[in-house]
Amino acid sequence: MSLGTLLRGLARMIAISVIFSIVGPLAFAALLLAIVASFGAPLAQLFATFAGHDLFSTIVSVALWVLTIAAWLAAIPPSAMAGLIFAFAAVCAGLDRIWMAWLAAAAGIAGVILLGNFVIPGESSAVILPNVQSADQSLRLFAILAVLAMLPATLCWWLSKPLHRASIAA
Repeated sequence: MSLGTLLRGLARMIAISVIFSIVGPLAFAALLLAIVASFGAPLAQLFATFAGHDLFSTIVSVALWVLTIAAWLAAIPPSAMAGLIFAFAAVCAGLDRIWMAWLAAAAGIAGVILLGNFVIPGESSAVILPNVQSADQSLRLFAILAVLAMLPATLCWWLSKPLHRASIAA
């Protein structure tokens, strides 16, 4: 295997990781915003009829923006982990199927949940980790997030498809 082949493989791995790290959190935040907006719209209309429409719409708008930004920031670490796992599997081992992207997303989510079990960030820290109290709660959180992450992982897999077609597996 030549140095050029290794460098091309490394460049493809970096590009796949960047796609997962940028597109994954944006797609996850958009998906979460769409779910909240679609299920919360009837309830918001009900509250808007009883409260002032202008005041209520401003509060809801700010709340949705805060939710979207928080979801985007919280999705960056598992998306970056999923990107690294999928890039290594796709480029080095030739496992470039969509199920591998889903498995990488699930592994990234599991890594962040496990990290949240053992690391407690300080009050002034900007680190966003889940605070789970039991194994049952960890499994439920994992199941919900893994299902929600399937669509962003699929989008990232599709966008990075030209990069993981050729593998450097010997």
